[in-house]
Amino acid sequence: MRSRPGTGWLLAGVLLAASAQGAGEIRPGAYCPFPKPGEKPACLLPAKQEYGEFFAALDANGSVGETAAARLEADVAAGAGSENAYLALSSLAYGYYRLSQQAAATPNEDPELVARLERWNALLSRAYASSPQDAKFQDSVREAALDLQRRAPPVELSCLDQSGGRVRCDSTEAVLRDIDRLRDQVGVRGALSRLLERYFGDGAESAR
Repeated sequence: MRSRPGTGWLLAGVLLAASAQGAGEIRPGAYCPFPKPGEKPACLLPAKQEYGEFFAALDANGSVGETAAARLEADVAAGAGSENAYLALSSLAYGYYRLSQQAAATPNEDPELVARLERWNALLSRAYASSPQDAKFQDSVREAALDLQRRAPPVELSCLDQSGGRVRCDSTEAVLRDIDRLRDQVGVRGALSRLLERYFGDGAESAR
């Protein structure tokens, strides 16, 4: 049976497109890890289109001002409730990475840079805490925090410890601590709920 003209070229084109997508996969509704040096993953393109002013400020100045960061920060704070939840999370993680590089290369501590990173730590914790109904998004927030913890240059920040006191920490230590604390609390509540239901049935649910 003879193949139709152009079928081979069409198949080759599909394979090439699939290969290109795998190198910088665009997955709607997923966290896009910030690139390794020299990489420009395609998955950041939708984020750059959505938050053009933010990325333009990073590229032009190596920093961002209040105006450029305002909408992005609001979307991150909204957590899974934001229409652009994953784009905002990916953009913030990339911006955090860029700013931490700049802070690590600055001989004298830049208070504005440090304050911005501390603010973004608080936003990541808030995004996780405000999204208990969306485990997939919460896992993405944790993935972003771990990504930064592993790959962003260490910058000494002021963080809250488990007792609420101020301590010095690097990168997203406080974010991961907050996330793990909330996960433990949810796990304990879930185990208690299952235990109550086991002994008291549906009445335990209505009693809470």
